[in-house]
Amino acid sequence: MVLLLVLGLAGAGAGFYLFYWLPMQEANEMPSMMEEEEDIAEVSDPEQAIAMPKVVTEYYVNTPTLGVRERPDYEAFIESVLYRGDDVTILEERDGWGRISVYYVYEEGGEEVAEWIPMEALVEDAPVITKQERHDTLMAYINKSDDFKIHEVMFLSKTDELLNSDTCTPLDFEELGGWVRSIRYSERDVYFVYCGGMKQADKIYLDVNSGEIFYK
Repeated sequence: MVLLLVLGLAGAGAGFYLFYWLPMQEANEMPSMMEEEEDIAEVSDPEQAIAMPKVVTEYYVNTPTLGVRERPDYEAFIESVLYRGDDVTILEERDGWGRISVYYVYEEGGEEVAEWIPMEALVEDAPVITKQERHDTLMAYINKSDDFKIHEVMFLSKTDELLNSDTCTPLDFEELGGWVRSIRYSERDVYFVYCGGMKQADKIYLDVNSGEIFYK
Protein backbone atom coordinates (compact mmCIF):
# COMPACT_ATOMS: atom_id res chain seq x y z
CA MET A 1 0.00 0.00 0.00
CA VAL A 2 2.82 2.35 0.93
CA LEU A 3 4.64 1.38 -2.27
CA LEU A 4 1.61 2.28 -4.38
CA LEU A 5 1.32 5.62 -2.61
CA VAL A 6 4.97 6.43 -3.31
CA LEU A 7 4.62 5.47 -6.96
CA GLY A 8 1.52 7.63 -7.25
CA LEU A 9 3.24 10.65 -5.81
CA ALA A 10 6.24 10.13 -8.11
CA GLY A 11 3.96 9.91 -11.13
CA ALA A 12 2.15 13.08 -10.13
CA GLY A 13 5.45 14.91 -9.75
CA ALA A 14 6.63 13.76 -13.16
CA GLY A 15 3.36 14.84 -14.71
CA PHE A 16 3.62 18.27 -13.11
CA TYR A 17 7.16 18.67 -14.50
CA LEU A 18 6.39 17.48 -18.03
CA PHE A 19 3.00 19.05 -18.57
CA TYR A 20 3.12 22.29 -16.57
CA TRP A 21 6.52 23.49 -15.33
CA LEU A 22 8.60 22.64 -18.45
CA PRO A 23 6.18 24.26 -20.97
CA MET A 24 6.05 27.39 -18.80
CA GLN A 25 9.85 27.66 -18.78
CA GLU A 26 10.06 27.23 -22.58
CA ALA A 27 7.39 29.91 -23.07
CA ASN A 28 9.31 32.35 -20.87
CA GLU A 29 12.60 31.72 -22.70
CA MET A 30 11.11 32.03 -26.23
CA PRO A 31 11.09 35.90 -26.45
CA SER A 32 14.75 36.18 -25.46
CA MET A 33 15.72 33.51 -28.01
CA MET A 34 13.82 35.37 -30.72
CA GLU A 35 15.58 38.62 -29.79
CA GLU A 36 18.98 36.91 -30.07
CA GLU A 37 18.05 35.53 -33.52
CA GLU A 38 16.99 39.03 -34.66
CA ASP A 39 20.27 40.49 -33.41
CA ILE A 40 22.23 37.85 -35.33
CA ALA A 41 20.16 38.49 -38.46
CA GLU A 42 20.82 42.22 -38.24
CA VAL A 43 24.57 41.75 -37.91
CA SER A 44 24.70 39.22 -40.74
CA ASP A 45 22.90 41.54 -43.20
CA PRO A 46 25.66 42.22 -45.79
CA GLU A 47 24.11 45.51 -46.91
CA GLN A 48 24.27 46.88 -43.35
CA ALA A 49 27.61 45.34 -42.41
CA ILE A 50 29.57 46.48 -45.52
CA ALA A 51 28.72 49.50 -47.69
CA MET A 52 30.50 48.88 -51.00
CA PRO A 53 31.71 52.06 -52.74
CA LYS A 54 30.29 52.79 -56.18
CA VAL A 55 32.78 52.03 -58.93
CA VAL A 56 32.62 54.72 -61.63
CA THR A 57 33.79 53.72 -65.11
CA GLU A 58 31.73 56.01 -67.35
CA TYR A 59 33.04 59.55 -67.80
CA TYR A 60 32.81 62.54 -70.15
CA VAL A 61 35.55 64.67 -71.64
CA ASN A 62 35.49 68.14 -70.10
CA THR A 63 38.17 69.91 -72.15
CA PRO A 64 37.79 71.36 -75.68
CA THR A 65 40.17 68.71 -77.04
CA LEU A 66 41.89 65.77 -75.38
CA GLY A 67 44.78 63.81 -76.84
CA VAL A 68 44.58 60.02 -76.63
CA ARG A 69 48.09 58.71 -75.97
CA GLU A 70 49.67 55.29 -76.36
CA ARG A 71 51.12 55.39 -72.83
CA PRO A 72 50.07 57.09 -69.57
CA ASP A 73 52.52 59.92 -70.17
CA TYR A 74 52.09 63.45 -71.55
CA GLU A 75 55.22 62.90 -73.65
CA ALA A 76 53.71 59.84 -75.36
CA PHE A 77 52.55 59.90 -78.99
CA ILE A 78 49.00 61.19 -79.55
CA GLU A 79 47.05 58.60 -81.54
CA SER A 80 43.74 60.43 -81.77
CA VAL A 81 41.73 63.27 -80.28
CA LEU A 82 38.57 63.38 -78.18
CA TYR A 83 36.32 66.40 -77.79
CA ARG A 84 34.31 67.96 -74.99
CA GLY A 85 31.20 65.94 -74.28
CA ASP A 86 32.57 62.67 -75.70
CA ASP A 87 31.79 59.72 -73.42
CA VAL A 88 34.48 57.20 -72.48
CA THR A 89 34.67 53.96 -70.49
CA ILE A 90 37.67 53.61 -68.18
CA LEU A 91 39.01 50.04 -68.10
CA GLU A 92 41.94 50.72 -65.78
CA GLU A 93 43.32 53.61 -63.73
CA ARG A 94 47.03 54.17 -63.19
CA ASP A 95 48.83 57.18 -61.72
CA GLY A 96 46.10 59.63 -62.70
CA TRP A 97 45.54 58.14 -66.18
CA GLY A 98 42.69 56.03 -67.51
CA ARG A 99 42.98 53.26 -70.10
CA ILE A 100 40.16 53.25 -72.67
CA SER A 101 41.23 50.38 -74.95
CA VAL A 102 42.62 46.86 -74.82
CA TYR A 103 46.37 46.36 -75.02
CA TYR A 104 48.00 46.02 -78.45
CA VAL A 105 51.35 44.61 -79.58
CA TYR A 106 52.19 45.90 -83.07
CA GLU A 107 55.24 43.71 -83.62
CA GLU A 108 56.52 40.43 -82.21
CA GLY A 109 58.43 41.06 -79.03
CA GLY A 110 57.29 44.68 -78.92
CA GLU A 111 55.88 46.43 -75.88
CA GLU A 112 52.20 46.49 -75.12
CA VAL A 113 50.50 49.78 -75.83
CA ALA A 114 46.97 51.01 -75.28
CA GLU A 115 44.95 54.22 -75.41
CA TRP A 116 45.31 56.42 -72.32
CA ILE A 117 43.80 59.75 -71.28
CA PRO A 118 44.38 61.88 -68.15
CA MET A 119 41.65 61.47 -65.52
CA GLU A 120 41.86 65.16 -64.62
CA ALA A 121 40.23 66.01 -67.95
CA LEU A 122 37.14 63.88 -67.22
CA VAL A 123 33.89 64.41 -65.31
CA GLU A 124 31.17 61.99 -64.23
CA ASP A 125 28.25 64.07 -65.54
CA ALA A 126 27.91 65.21 -69.14
CA PRO A 127 29.08 68.82 -69.39
CA VAL A 128 26.49 71.42 -70.35
CA ILE A 129 27.57 73.10 -73.57
CA THR A 130 26.00 76.50 -74.19
CA LYS A 131 25.03 77.76 -77.65
CA GLN A 132 27.94 80.18 -77.59
CA GLU A 133 30.40 77.44 -76.67
CA ARG A 134 29.04 75.24 -79.46
CA HIS A 135 29.29 78.13 -81.92
CA ASP A 136 32.89 78.84 -80.92
CA THR A 137 33.79 75.16 -81.21
CA LEU A 138 32.33 74.86 -84.71
CA MET A 139 34.06 78.08 -85.76
CA ALA A 140 37.40 76.60 -84.73
CA TYR A 141 36.76 73.58 -86.97
CA ILE A 142 35.78 75.41 -90.17
CA ASN A 143 36.99 79.02 -90.01
CA LYS A 144 39.38 78.36 -92.90
CA SER A 145 36.59 77.35 -95.27
CA ASP A 146 36.56 78.88 -98.74
CA ASP A 147 34.28 81.94 -98.83
CA PHE A 148 33.64 81.50 -95.12
CA LYS A 149 32.44 85.04 -94.48
CA ILE A 150 29.85 84.74 -97.25
CA HIS A 151 28.42 81.36 -96.23
CA GLU A 152 29.21 81.30 -92.51
CA VAL A 153 25.67 80.58 -91.34
CA MET A 154 25.13 77.69 -93.77
CA PHE A 155 28.57 76.22 -93.09
CA LEU A 156 27.99 76.27 -89.33
CA SER A 157 24.52 74.76 -89.60
CA LYS A 158 25.53 71.89 -91.88
CA THR A 159 28.73 71.18 -90.00
CA ASP A 160 26.74 70.84 -86.78
CA GLU A 161 24.25 68.57 -88.55
CA LEU A 162 26.96 66.24 -89.89
CA LEU A 163 28.67 66.05 -86.50
CA ASN A 164 25.47 65.34 -84.57
CA SER A 165 24.56 62.52 -86.96
CA ASP A 166 28.07 61.03 -86.60
CA THR A 167 28.50 61.29 -90.36
CA CYS A 168 31.68 63.30 -89.79
CA THR A 169 34.08 63.89 -86.91
CA PRO A 170 35.71 67.16 -85.86
CA LEU A 171 38.99 65.83 -87.22
CA ASP A 172 37.46 65.53 -90.71
CA PHE A 173 36.85 69.28 -90.76
CA GLU A 174 40.12 70.17 -89.06
CA GLU A 175 42.19 68.33 -91.67
CA LEU A 176 41.06 70.69 -94.44
CA GLY A 177 40.22 73.65 -92.24
CA GLY A 178 36.59 73.46 -93.28
CA TRP A 179 34.62 73.42 -96.55
CA VAL A 180 36.44 73.53 -99.90
CA ARG A 181 35.01 75.07 -103.09
CA SER A 182 34.17 72.37 -105.65
CA ILE A 183 35.68 72.66 -109.11
CA ARG A 184 33.57 69.78 -110.37
CA TYR A 185 30.38 71.76 -109.73
CA SER A 186 31.83 75.14 -110.68
CA GLU A 187 28.52 76.32 -112.15
CA ARG A 188 26.93 76.05 -108.69
CA ASP A 189 27.86 77.26 -105.22
CA VAL A 190 28.95 73.83 -104.05
CA TYR A 191 31.55 73.00 -101.41
CA PHE A 192 32.83 69.69 -100.07
CA VAL A 193 34.54 68.05 -97.12
CA TYR A 194 36.05 64.57 -96.68
CA CYS A 195 34.53 62.43 -93.94
CA GLY A 196 35.97 59.05 -92.96
CA GLY A 197 38.80 59.08 -95.49
CA MET A 198 40.36 60.96 -98.37
CA LYS A 199 38.89 59.05 -101.31
CA GLN A 200 36.30 60.27 -103.79
CA ALA A 201 33.71 58.08 -102.06
CA ASP A 202 34.37 59.97 -98.82
CA LYS A 203 33.45 63.35 -100.28
CA ILE A 204 30.35 65.07 -98.97
CA TYR A 205 29.05 67.99 -101.03
CA LEU A 206 26.99 70.96 -99.88
CA ASP A 207 24.97 73.29 -102.09
CA VAL A 208 24.98 76.45 -99.98
CA ASN A 209 22.05 77.98 -101.87
CA SER A 210 19.61 75.12 -101.29
CA GLY A 211 21.22 73.55 -98.20
CA GLU A 212 21.29 70.19 -100.02
CA ILE A 213 23.93 67.67 -98.95
CA PHE A 214 24.80 65.02 -101.52
CA TYR A 215 27.48 62.42 -102.21
CA LYS A 216 27.80 62.21 -106.01
